[in-house]
Amino acid sequence: MCGRFAIAAPRFGKIEAALGAGFPEVRVSYNIAPGSDIPVISLDGGQPVLSYMRWGLVPHWSKEPRSKFSTFNARVETAGAKPAFRDAFKRRRCIIPVSGFYEWQQRDGFKQPWYFTGVGGEALALAGLWDRWEGPEGVLQSSTILVGEANGLMSPVHARMPVILPEDYYSEWLDVEHPGDVEEAIGIPFPEGLMECWPVSRAVGNVRNDRPELIERLG
Repeated sequence: MCGRFAIAAPRFGKIEAALGAGFPEVRVSYNIAPGSDIPVISLDGGQPVLSYMRWGLVPHWSKEPRSKFSTFNARVETAGAKPAFRDAFKRRRCIIPVSGFYEWQQRDGFKQPWYFTGVGGEALALAGLWDRWEGPEGVLQSSTILVGEANGLMSPVHARMPVILPEDYYSEWLDVEHPGDVEEAIGIPFPEGLMECWPVSRAVGNVRNDRPELIERLG
């Protein structure tokens, strides 16, 4: 699962460099939850662009601009077949850049949140899908984060984790016309040696809390 993440810096320099693109600065936030408008990288006219989309995918065929079930995550094993995600999986893939994400570990009587990020605080490129809904209420662009099997760093905390793209696969993932070997990119858990994690304050459980201290190591 991936139900909360952080953007601790306004730019994603390494991701921009890998894509050969320059994006506008994004809003810094340390406690981003489903339903929020989040920065998403997609292709427009063959060029990578960054725009804000609602986190929680609403398929284009939906009768209303909301989903009746949870769509902020899509299982990588079934996204290509599920009605809510299969069109987007074929035609509208995206990258959701984050500084890190949170996951909760079940302990005796409580859940302990952990923060996962790239080594040295490097940003992570999460594999996502997006869709465009149009109706009487206007136009809505929305997205979901793909989740798959946890790597060795994540597995003691949770059995699932967001699909993190290796740098070499950014462009291939976005380009649905020339997809390349994207199954390899999304089917193998991201190398644990390129990530680090630590326990953080349980204050992150309240979405109203949004401050830098949320990503600081406990103790």
